[in-house]
Amino acid sequence: MMPHFGKKSALFGATAALAAAPLLGGLLTAQAAPAAPDKALLTCDMTGTAQFSPALSGNPFGAATTMKVEGEAIGCTPSGSWAEDVESATFSGDLSGRMSCTSLPRDVGGDVDITWKFKDGSTETSKANFSLKLEGNPLRPSQGVSGAFVGETVDGEFPGTEHKGTGKFDLASAAGGCLSGGLSELDFGGKYELSR
Repeated sequence: MMPHFGKKSALFGATAALAAAPLLGGLLTAQAAPAAPDKALLTCDMTGTAQFSPALSGNPFGAATTMKVEGEAIGCTPSGSWAEDVESATFSGDLSGRMSCTSLPRDVGGDVDITWKFKDGSTETSKANFSLKLEGNPLRPSQGVSGAFVGETVDGEFPGTEHKGTGKFDLASAAGGCLSGGLSELDFGGKYELSR
């Protein structure tokens, strides 16, 4: 079976040529042009679960931890024709870095496999390299912590694309686990965007 992006290779090639033309012009005139903003190809609702190994503790300095993420992107809305056949996606991967119940994760990243489901029932897979950034105060769980991940496709379907996700972690519901020996699992939800 031909990969779905193969069907759109002419469009991809033309788009790449159009994107390269201003860059070439800028080089010829020795003028720096601002980078073009990312163009959204697809937006979806995102839900998932993060599992921590070892379980998160109250150590304020954090500990080396693996965070296994699994979830799905549903209710996807394409922007334009490049990802118009995508119906939904599932994702799974391992991110690692220093984490705890009382400090925001630091230097957390890793590979995530994304399986795209298309309207015709077929599937294709992308591998993306993600990094995670969280903002907020984990010592004030009632305020919640906002999270964001960014990544890029390194192999498979939709080459040259960027991945972005935003969500909010409900730390108030996780406080019990942190206080009783460690937090091993946390649900999350938010928005996902594929862009280029």
